[in-house]
Amino acid sequence: MVPSFLQVLRRDHDELEHGLRALVRPRTNELRDAIDGVRLGLLAHVEAEDVVVDVAVAGGDHPRLARAVAARRADHRDQERALGALLRSSPGSSLWRDRALHLIALVRQHRATSEMALGAALEVEVDAERVGRLAGAYATERMRQIGMLMPSAPIAVPEELRGAVGEPELELALAIA
Repeated sequence: MVPSFLQVLRRDHDELEHGLRALVRPRTNELRDAIDGVRLGLLAHVEAEDVVVDVAVAGGDHPRLARAVAARRADHRDQERALGALLRSSPGSSLWRDRALHLIALVRQHRATSEMALGAALEVEVDAERVGRLAGAYATERMRQIGMLMPSAPIAVPEELRGAVGEPELELALAIA
């Protein structure tokens, strides 16, 4: 069975929350990966949802959907601000933990209100065929967004490449990439 748009969103929210829980008590050796996962996941989610929902709304009179979209965008802005605050704090500190828990609460609140309001509005105001295509469009757009975002972790270069290319050329190639 092909997942619906709301099922895909729920799974995305679940993954984001799972990543955030890993940041509450971060392990030093996994911290960078966890931070990148949350940062990339949140930003890709926000962008993909904006693109896909905007396309679904385009060309029609959808007042209920417009309200749901406005609330969702406000939630996303709050989440992005909270993520920025989290990343400006010292990992493992009490402030870090408090900010991670706050971001988890924002994601949970967004999930509880956004999925219900967005789902109800889509069901009432957008034709079923268009809604049926949203899950695939969202998944595709999310992957595209992840591909465009850069992780904060250093790029791992295979040893074979280091031997084949001189260090100055390698540094220049990595800086350009």
